[in-house]
Amino acid sequence: MKSLLFNFDDFSTKDKAAKEAVKYFSRAGANVVQQDASSAVKRNSGVSYRELTLTFADSQRVLIRIKATGDIFQVLLNNKLLPIKNQDDHVAAIAEIVKAMDSGRSKFQKLLAAAKVRPPAGIRTAAPKMEQVLIGKRDALKAAIAEVRAEIAIYTGVLTT
Repeated sequence: MKSLLFNFDDFSTKDKAAKEAVKYFSRAGANVVQQDASSAVKRNSGVSYRELTLTFADSQRVLIRIKATGDIFQVLLNNKLLPIKNQDDHVAAIAEIVKAMDSGRSKFQKLLAAAKVRPPAGIRTAAPKMEQVLIGKRDALKAAIAEVRAEIAIYTGVLTT
């Protein structure tokens, strides 16, 4: 017997099915930190579906698209389509998703670390002013060194004469 969790007509994050899915994910070793169930029915390739978005502790995101029959239509892992063998057995499908998350975790973390984040337009950094301050200090030190060398030259010149 196939184990279907989702009920298309009664679909929300407070639904028993969504809570069961989160429970199965945590049993498989993936802790869900945020979930969102779309109440809007979407249509793609002639198939009506609703979306369940799950965000995990390591920042990976899974988007599960559920058909009107209650089985899984598509799964997107970190915005990339993930083929699932067990679309009508949700416990096995969750195990497949967690396995794919585990195998791609290091690559995902590297991409996350390499992503350059620009600060919002309203936030200013102190780098331009700090650069001007450091240039001023450098120039003052150069001037002080030049004075000391001139003084040394005077004393060494006096002693040799």
